[in-house]
Amino acid sequence: MFPKIPIKTKLLVPMFIMTLLLLYIGSSVGYINYNKLESLKKLRGQILFANQITSLINSLQIERGLSCAFIFNEKSIFEQALLKQRKKTDFLLNKLKDKIKDPFVKIHINNLRKSINNYSITYNNVIKFYSYTISDLLDILINISKKSHIPIITQDIIAHNNFLFFKEYTGIERALGVVIFSQKNITKKQLIDFTGNLTLEKYSKNMFLKYATPSIKLLYLQNIYKQISSKILYMRNAILYKKLDSVNISPKYWLNTMTLFLNNLQSISKLIENKIKLDIQIKLNHFRNLFIFYTISIIFSIIAFILMIVAFFKLARNEQRLNNIMNKYIISSTTDTKGIIIDASEAFCKISGYSKKELIGKSHNIVRHPDMPNEIFKKLWHDISRGKNWSGKIKNRKKDGGFYWVYANIEPLFTNKGDIDSYIAIRLDITKSEILQLQYDEEAKKSLQKEKILQEQSRFAQMGEMMSMIAHQWRQPLNTISAACTILDIRANTNKTDQENILEISDKIKNLTQHLSKTIDDFRDFFKPTKEKKRFTYDELISSTLRIVEISLNNKNIKIIQDLQSKIYITTYFNELKQVLINLLKNAEDAIVDNKIKKPYIHIITKENKLIVSDNAGGIPQDIISKIFDPYFSTKELTGTGLGLYMSKTIVEEHCGGKLSVSNDKDGAVFTITL
Repeated sequence: MFPKIPIKTKLLVPMFIMTLLLLYIGSSVGYINYNKLESLKKLRGQILFANQITSLINSLQIERGLSCAFIFNEKSIFEQALLKQRKKTDFLLNKLKDKIKDPFVKIHINNLRKSINNYSITYNNVIKFYSYTISDLLDILINISKKSHIPIITQDIIAHNNFLFFKEYTGIERALGVVIFSQKNITKKQLIDFTGNLTLEKYSKNMFLKYATPSIKLLYLQNIYKQISSKILYMRNAILYKKLDSVNISPKYWLNTMTLFLNNLQSISKLIENKIKLDIQIKLNHFRNLFIFYTISIIFSIIAFILMIVAFFKLARNEQRLNNIMNKYIISSTTDTKGIIIDASEAFCKISGYSKKELIGKSHNIVRHPDMPNEIFKKLWHDISRGKNWSGKIKNRKKDGGFYWVYANIEPLFTNKGDIDSYIAIRLDITKSEILQLQYDEEAKKSLQKEKILQEQSRFAQMGEMMSMIAHQWRQPLNTISAACTILDIRANTNKTDQENILEISDKIKNLTQHLSKTIDDFRDFFKPTKEKKRFTYDELISSTLRIVEISLNNKNIKIIQDLQSKIYITTYFNELKQVLINLLKNAEDAIVDNKIKKPYIHIITKENKLIVSDNAGGIPQDIISKIFDPYFSTKELTGTGLGLYMSKTIVEEHCGGKLSVSNDKDGAVFTITL
């Protein structure tokens, strides 16, 4: 049934592949790991050098800020701090004198310091010189980042480089701010320089946050940036909006605030440096372990290779056993391109009732059931003959004339040239589920019929209520017409009639008959069946409904309170929804009468897509409120059918696609329709 692969092929192919893999691993893994180890060792040395560069940059940044402050303020304020910082810078320069290629850096710095001491240099030149020197040092760090080939380390180095640029532009901002707050004013050029520097600072910060790891980013945003950002923002705005005269900010306060922020940034820089060193050490250990691991793995692979040969023989036996199991329990068959059965499983024989000998060489139509439409098999052959799969439910006939249902998946098998050679079908027995589905469909039909009966019962019950309301509507006009006729009769017998009196009484009778005719139209429209949805507002629905029930309510002194806020249009079945509203109003009326409520009222409220009907009849007992929408459940023991609220909920939720709910407030029951 299933294509057989020779055992020798199954054994020789994996063995050959394993031999090649062992040779490849043995010759390449050692070389690759050795190169990675050496590369990481070099990178570790360069990172240590980069850490020294970073410390020098930080020292030069502090010296730059103090130098600008020194130029614009009294010597006594910043002189001692500047001299102390210069010693730190010289110490770091001496440590790097053999590694920095430019031998004149220290000479240039000493010359610059003399000019600063003599006040013979502008702050712009001070900032430029320090910034150029720092820029050269940053270029060294960028070149180091290019030598990393491990993504996680490269990412950290790039994040650190951008962070150092961010810190550098923050240092320039500190120097520019010292000058501006020392002058107590700002020139146009200074404003342009300050704004441009802020732009570069923001860009560098964003690039740092883009590449920084989540933990570093979180540390910066929560623990560093928030501590000082509001103060810096306040002082920046004083510069950007030229409000230096209105704020009392000394250059020393600016310098100290910015220095504190830069010191915090330096702590972040140290954390990133330590993380990079730790990652490099972890990777070094990792590659050492890998080298050892792969060496040991080769030895164990040879042992495993021998064990695998033994396992392959076991696998062959297990595969044969599996084929036997599949043949016994999987309903499958194979046919040629013309649909002639060339193989069939035991499970197929068992479910169909045919023996394998009876099936082989026969058309698959041997199990075709006459109930199956021809169109299904046309579609099946159309798909599989074009190389596509086909799946679907099929009803088959047994040898004894019985039937069974299967879910079949049929797909073509191809030759090496890509031509269709045969078709294989795998089937799942779904007879029980199909029988259950048929039973379910029957029950659904019965349920639908029951629903129709409930609707008819509800309709007849409501017709009775409508007849009662028609009687209420007609009683007063008929009494008036009768009285008018009596008056005409008396006046005719006593010869006291005149044309004016006759016309007056005639008009009155005509108006009353028109009212009766309009009442008939209202009730006829209510009972007129319609399958079309109508577009209307809640106001139209309530007005149409009250024309039917209002007289009955007025006769019982029930006050109708309307609070109609909704102006939206609704599209649904008007008469069915009208039936629901009548039922809610009549239920409220019955509850008020049964409970003998003094000053009774019914409150009708509309809000957006909600229609709310409430009363002051005392509410529904909590022990039955959850059952009032059940069919045949009624609180009216003698007169209720228990269908009104059940059908109302069915209409709102199944026909109109809305929701009908009930609750109690302090006065009575509250029914809410949401559409």
